[in-house]
Amino acid sequence: MKAWYYVALKEIVSTWRDKRTIRNVLVLPVLLMPLFMYGPAFLMSDIESRTQAAVQKVGVRDLPPEVLELFAPANLEPVPVDDPKTAVEGERVDAALVWRDGRFVIYAMEGAKPVKAGLVVAKVRRVLDRYKDELVAERLRAVGLDPGVLAPFAVEVNDVSPPEAQGAGVLGGMIPYFLMLFIMMGAMAVVIDATAGEKEKGTLEALLAAPVAHLELATGKMFAGLVFAVVTSISGLAGLLLGGALFRSLAQGATFEAMSGSFSLSPTSTLLLFVTAVLYAAFITALLVAVGMYARSYKEAQTYVSPLYMVLVVPLLVLMFASDFLSQNLWLYALPVFNVYLAIDQIIKAQIGTAALLVTWFSSLFYVAAATYWASRNFSDEGVLFRN
Repeated sequence: MKAWYYVALKEIVSTWRDKRTIRNVLVLPVLLMPLFMYGPAFLMSDIESRTQAAVQKVGVRDLPPEVLELFAPANLEPVPVDDPKTAVEGERVDAALVWRDGRFVIYAMEGAKPVKAGLVVAKVRRVLDRYKDELVAERLRAVGLDPGVLAPFAVEVNDVSPPEAQGAGVLGGMIPYFLMLFIMMGAMAVVIDATAGEKEKGTLEALLAAPVAHLELATGKMFAGLVFAVVTSISGLAGLLLGGALFRSLAQGATFEAMSGSFSLSPTSTLLLFVTAVLYAAFITALLVAVGMYARSYKEAQTYVSPLYMVLVVPLLVLMFASDFLSQNLWLYALPVFNVYLAIDQIIKAQIGTAALLVTWFSSLFYVAAATYWASRNFSDEGVLFRN
């Protein structure tokens, strides 16, 4: 067998013996992925459903009787107040509604309590909208007009996106971020200790004295990191699927579905996503090997990884906020790091083209080769290996 295989096996076995590392790369992703992806959506859905079912107190002053009659069906309790602003600030009521100078004025603590106040204000607005519709219809009938004249036509919007894109939800765009996070987590568990850690422990000299090419040393350590990066990502995706099924069985309301989506992938899309993620993991692992060899110590390597993490996040932020406005030019799929994020986003939404996918894969292979070469050069450079 090749020497790189034994180097990789040595690093894998060494890492596997550390129970804390196994906990971080296998257990934590399964537990954290559902919480990150579905926890906020589930919490918002639960808060919304509870708020809609509960009865909130609303301070009222000078309201028409017709408006007050609409409070009970909306689960609102009118409470007469003299000073609506003081009543809301003192939290004696959740909001206040006043009729003043020909307009309705709503008082709420939207800055201090944006979620709760926003939901209560929405309920009050629905009451006012219903009152407005009834008032307009009554006035139209009074002059002999059909209220239907206000709605001469209907508007229907049909989403022609693929079913996968429709089911991705708001958080579907976060999947590339979580993949990057778990790939970094899994690779760092091995690579930093296998490079900068060996420098610090003084075992690197013995390894370099072995009759093994420096390229094979770099490849072996990179492969070991790649194994744990892939395993961590698989654990995270498993947690995503299992957690999604669990949270959907517990959640109520449309808010959860709108935010979390359904996230279902066909076998073909799953395979494409896996290959793309593995290529990205190989590139990240090779970078970490190069950075780890350059660092003098384990602590110094960690200080280098933090800026690297920020560099990896920037393309993801661009994709999250500007993906809808990007023209699908093939050169975008050749940009390092960004090409993988873009391809994963398009795979999830079933919109990836064959040419774009091939450009992503071949360009990623080139970047993996370049990063591996850089790592092997660091293994060969005595100024890097033994600098103090």
